[in-house]
Amino acid sequence: MIISKSEVLKRIYYPLKITKNIIELLGIASNDSLRVLIYHDIAPYDYDSFEKQLRWLSRSWNFITPEQFSAMVSGHEKIKGRNLLITFDDGFLSNRIVAEKILNPMRIKAIFFCISDFISIYNEREAKQFIKDRICLVKSFEKLPIHWKNMNWDDLSALLEQGHTIGAHTKSHARLSTISDTEELKSEIVYSADLIEKKLGIEIEHFAYTFGDINSINQQAIDIARIRFRYIYSGIRGLNRAGNYGIYRDTSAEQDSKLNYYVYSNHLIGSFLEGAADVLYNTKRKKFLNFYKS
Repeated sequence: MIISKSEVLKRIYYPLKITKNIIELLGIASNDSLRVLIYHDIAPYDYDSFEKQLRWLSRSWNFITPEQFSAMVSGHEKIKGRNLLITFDDGFLSNRIVAEKILNPMRIKAIFFCISDFISIYNEREAKQFIKDRICLVKSFEKLPIHWKNMNWDDLSALLEQGHTIGAHTKSHARLSTISDTEELKSEIVYSADLIEKKLGIEIEHFAYTFGDINSINQQAIDIARIRFRYIYSGIRGLNRAGNYGIYRDTSAEQDSKLNYYVYSNHLIGSFLEGAADVLYNTKRKKFLNFYKS
């Protein structure tokens, strides 16, 4: 019987975690960690399992605020212990719901990366059209989950009042590596963030480029983003270290055949956070870091 890669990763979670703990106890290596998880939409029927997953993670990880993350990755605060930042991409309405129902009672503060065009839509059908054409890239409305809606500016203001952080996620969810025109890139990266700042009266320091893989970003886009933002977030798995302003993140879910975001099992996410798959991303991380050396 052939065992899938995901199944292997789930099975090695506990042996890997125990081994790392023993190595730390023996003083051979430090287990200090700074990692970031990406979530997107959380379906209503997954709220309970999402909360249980966060509580399970809290047994091994210290949920940190965006401010604490900034202090650690900038080197102003030592990375000590096992620290985890939670982020959400795109700006689905479920983000505010889970923030109020789950994150806030657990005292977890997250970064919500939002698409300025998406947040500016107040018509439900137009929002669905945007999701279909720009986020999921599908041909039919019928494939979209019925609960998929967008947050608007009032929702973002509410999240800010609750102590969360808003980040930029482009203007239209464009794949930046496909754009060569400098002014268009600035519109996607810079002007969209400027609009969020103006609307909400805040400073935007955090930017997550869309799709997150190494092929969705290039030197030109990074150069523009570096001038505008302090931190640039990818979807490349890896351990974050002080002094690296290009941020690695672990994807927590994938889409199923009905386009719902299927959140990975606890042991699979746990294995990712222990670094079990990091070696598979070595080349991608090196290329991402090289953008900062140019």
